[in-house]
Amino acid sequence: MTSVAHKAGDDGGGGVRWYEFRLAATSPRPSQSALERALSSLSGVSVLGVSVREEDAAIVVKTPWTSEPLGRRFHDAIVALGYDVIADAPVESRFIIEGMTCASCAARIESHVRSLHGVEKASVNFSAMTALIVHNPQLVSARDLRDEIVGMGYQVKLRRTPGSTRRPPAGSLSPVEGKLTIVGLSSAESAARVQACVRRLSGVRDCLVDFSTGVCKVALEREGLLLSVGETIASMGYAVSVSQLEGAPDAVFVDDMREALERTGEIAEQKERFVGAAVLATPLALIMLLMATTNVMAGSRRMIFLDFVQLAISTPIVFHYGSVFFVHAWQSLRHGVFTMDTLVAIGSGCSYAYSLGACIMMLLTQHHLATYFDAAGMLIAFMLLGRFLEARAKRSTSDALIELMNLVPPVSIVVTAQGDVTVPSSLVEKGMRLRVLAGDRIPVDGTVVEGISDVDEQMVTGEAVPKAVRPGSAVIGGTTNMTAMLLVDANKIGEETMLSQILRCVQEAQNSKPEIQRIADRLATYFVPFVISFSVSVFFVWLFLGVFKLYPPAWRGGGETVVMFAFEFFIASVVAACPCALGLATPTAIMVCTGVGAKTGLLVKSGKTLEAVHHSRCIVFDKTGTITNGRLEVVFKRCWGGDADAVVKLVGFVEQLSNHPVAKAVAGGILAAPGPAEAYDVVYSKTHSGLGAEAVVRRKNPAGAEVRVHVGNLALMREAKIEVPLEVEWTVRQQNSLARTTIVGAVDGVARLVVALADQPKREAAGVLHFLQQEGAQVLLVTGDNKSVAAHVANAVGIPPENVYAERLPTAKADIVRQMQSEGHCVIFVGDGINDSPALAQADVGIALGAGTQIAIEAADVVLVSNSLVDILNLRALSITTVRRIYGNFFWAFGYNFCILPFASGMLYPLIHVRLPPILASAAMVCSSLAVLLSSLSIRCFKPYKADQFIEQA
Repeated sequence: MTSVAHKAGDDGGGGVRWYEFRLAATSPRPSQSALERALSSLSGVSVLGVSVREEDAAIVVKTPWTSEPLGRRFHDAIVALGYDVIADAPVESRFIIEGMTCASCAARIESHVRSLHGVEKASVNFSAMTALIVHNPQLVSARDLRDEIVGMGYQVKLRRTPGSTRRPPAGSLSPVEGKLTIVGLSSAESAARVQACVRRLSGVRDCLVDFSTGVCKVALEREGLLLSVGETIASMGYAVSVSQLEGAPDAVFVDDMREALERTGEIAEQKERFVGAAVLATPLALIMLLMATTNVMAGSRRMIFLDFVQLAISTPIVFHYGSVFFVHAWQSLRHGVFTMDTLVAIGSGCSYAYSLGACIMMLLTQHHLATYFDAAGMLIAFMLLGRFLEARAKRSTSDALIELMNLVPPVSIVVTAQGDVTVPSSLVEKGMRLRVLAGDRIPVDGTVVEGISDVDEQMVTGEAVPKAVRPGSAVIGGTTNMTAMLLVDANKIGEETMLSQILRCVQEAQNSKPEIQRIADRLATYFVPFVISFSVSVFFVWLFLGVFKLYPPAWRGGGETVVMFAFEFFIASVVAACPCALGLATPTAIMVCTGVGAKTGLLVKSGKTLEAVHHSRCIVFDKTGTITNGRLEVVFKRCWGGDADAVVKLVGFVEQLSNHPVAKAVAGGILAAPGPAEAYDVVYSKTHSGLGAEAVVRRKNPAGAEVRVHVGNLALMREAKIEVPLEVEWTVRQQNSLARTTIVGAVDGVARLVVALADQPKREAAGVLHFLQQEGAQVLLVTGDNKSVAAHVANAVGIPPENVYAERLPTAKADIVRQMQSEGHCVIFVGDGINDSPALAQADVGIALGAGTQIAIEAADVVLVSNSLVDILNLRALSITTVRRIYGNFFWAFGYNFCILPFASGMLYPLIHVRLPPILASAAMVCSSLAVLLSSLSIRCFKPYKADQFIEQA
C-alpha cells in the first residue's frame, strides 16, 4: 500500500478548489490517465487537470457548491485505486459569520457543522459573530465548511488555515495586487523607467506607474515581494511608501474581523430599516390612537377607508423593511429549525394575513371587520428598533478587543540600504530594521538596537508606568514610543507577537462555552417550538371558551368577535417570548470580561476558566519567579577595616570578570554604578570551581601597587589560607541561617567584606497572600528548592508551615495538585517555569506569569502579562463579577419569559381583566434583550486592584 498525504485549498473567489495528494517517494509512479478516469467519473465533479510528479500528484478541481464535502469523495476514490491515505493532522479554522439573529442560529450552525464527517470540534459565538472549527482537512476542507454554512443562509468569511496555505500550480490563482506612492517623479519618462525596472523583477506579473498621481500599481505572485519593489524604487532615488495591499488573506481577514466587531455595516443597515419603518409606522400609531380615543371616524365606510389606508402603509413596512425576518425564518425552516425570526414572522405575518382577509370580506359584504395592520406594522418597527439598539450594544461589548486590534500601526518604516521605505505593517518580516519615531506605535515585537526612550505598555500589559528602553531592551508590538526615535530589529511578526497572542486568547475564550451556556443553547433550540405550540394552544383554548360561551361576553370589547379575542392572545404570546435574552446571557458577559481582562493584563483562554476561578478556594504557588522575583539580589553588605569603598570596588571589579550568575548579582548589587574596566589592570585571574575566584589587579591612574583579591565562600578562604576574623565568620553563619547565599571578599590575605544574596519575595507578595487567606482561600507553596529556603520565603509572605512543600520534582508538584483535587478542592496553580507545566496542566486553573517560559504559558489557562501577583486578585474579582452577571442575566431571562407568557396568553385575564396588546408585547421583548446587554456592559465598570495597595500592607 502507498501512503498519501493531502492538502486542500481554494482561490477564495468561489470557483476553483484544489486538492493535493503527496505520494511516498518509494512508491511506483501512478498512472495519470488512471487518476483522471477515476476522479472524472465522480458525479457532479469537473476535473480541470491532473498532474503527476515523482513525489506527489496535484489535482485542481472546479465544482459548484455541494452538501457532500469533496475531500471525502477524492479520499475514497484514491483508496479504491490501492493507495493508503494517511489522515492529516486536524487544523483549526476561524470564520466570521454574519446574519445570525439569535442564539438559536448559532446553536443550529454548531449542531450542523458538528454532524459533518471530519469535524472534531465546533464552537459558534453569536455575539462575536465568529466560529472556531477543528477539522480534518483531508475529509472536509475549510472551503467545504464555509459552503455548508453559506447554504444555511448566512454570509461567511474564512481565514486561511494551516491546512490550506499551499497553492495550486502557478497561474491558477489571482495575483496579489499592491499600490505604492512614489514622490519625486519629474516626467513621464521617469515613470516609464520605474515601470520597466519593476517589471523586470522576479515574481512581478505586471506594473503600471501613473506619472500624474505618482501611484505605482503592481501585480505580484505573493505579498512578500512588495517590499522588494519598494526597495528597488528607493534605490532609483525616489521616496516611496506602500499604501495598499489587496489579496493577502491574513491581512484581509483581520480587516474583516475588525469590521465585523465594529458592526458598522450591520448598524447602518439596521438604522436604515428602522428609520424607514418608523416613518411609516408613525401614521399607523396616529390612526390607532384616533380610533381608540375619538368617534371622528365612526361609521362603517369611514372605518373601511381607514383600514385600507393602514393596508397601504403597513405593506411596505412588513414586506420591505421587515423582509429580513421572513427571509431568515424561511431559511431556518428549510433546515427544520425555529429562531427568533420565526416568532416575529409568525406574529407580524399572521396579523397582516388576518387583516388582509378581513379587508377582502369587507369589500364583499360592505360590513366593517376589525383589522391588525397597525399591530403588524408597529411590531416590525419595534423589532427593528430592538435590532438596531442590540447591534449598537453588541458593538460596545467588543470595544476592548477593537482597541487592541487598532494598536498595531497600519504602516511601518523599514530601514534599507537604499533608504527608508514605508510599508503596511503586515509586510514586516523577521530581521527587518524598523524606525520608530517618537509618538509612534511599535509595529512588532523586537529588540532596540539604537536609541534611548520611554515606552508606554499600558494598553498591552496594564502597567501604568512607562518602561525605559535602551539598546538590547525588548519591546512589544502595539506599545507607544514616547520620547525619542528608536531603531528596532523585528524578532516576532504576525501571530508570533504578544499582541496577536493576546487577541487569539481573547477570541478563543469568547468562542469557548461554559456548561451553563451549552444548557442555555439547548433550551433556546427547544424554546421557539415550545412558544409556537404554546401560542397555538392559547388560540384554540380561548376560541373553544368563546364558542361555548365559557367566559362572559363582556370580557370582549365592543364589536370584538370570539376569533379576534383569541387571535390577540395568540399574537401577544408569539411576540412577547424572548429566546434572545437566553442566548445573550453568557456570550455578551464573556466578551466584555475577556476584553476588560486583556486591557488589564489578564489573558483568559476559556470561558470555563472564569467559572473555575469563581469556585476555587485552593491556590498553589510555585516559589522561584512566582512568589519571588526569580533573581538573586544583594540584601546584606558589611565591610570591616578602613577604606571600605575601595574594598567594595575591588571586589565588584573582580566579580565583573566572571559570567557566573552569583558573580553578576554581586557586581550589580554592590556597585552603585559599575566602574569602568580601564580603572584597573588585570595582572592575573583564576576561577575556583564551586568556590569562587581570585585575581591580582593594579590601579591604572594613578599607578598603584598590585593587590590580590579573593571572592567566594569560606571554603575558598580556608584553601587560600586567608585570615578570616571571628566577626566575619559569625556574620557568614548568621546570613546562612537566613537561607541566603553568602560571599566573602578578601584583600591581600584578609577577609574584609561579607555580601549576602537572596531571591527576594515580590514586594506585593505578602499583601496579596494575606488578602487571599482573609478571603477564605487555602494558600500552598510548592518548590524544588531546599526546606530552609522554602520555609524562610513562606514565613516572609505569611504562608503557614504546614502548607509548604519543598524539594519537589515537577511530577511531584502535579501529584500535590491531584491530591488536593481528590479532597474535593477546585485548585488553581500559579507558576512560570518549564518544571511547572505538569502542575499547570493538572490544575483546574493553571495561571502562568507573562515573563515565564513558553511551555508554561501554553500549558496554562490564564496568562498574567504584567507578572504581578496583584493580577491574581484582579482575575478572581473579575471572574466573580462576570459569573454573577451571567447568573443574573439568566435569572432575568428566565424570569421575564416565566412572567410574560402567562400575562400575554391571558392566563391572568380572568383575575386582572387586562390584556397585553401585541405592540406592547413586542416592546417588552425588545427591552428584555436590551436589559441583558446593558447588564453585561456593566462589567466594563470593573476597577482593578493596584500593586501599591498591597505593598503598603506587606
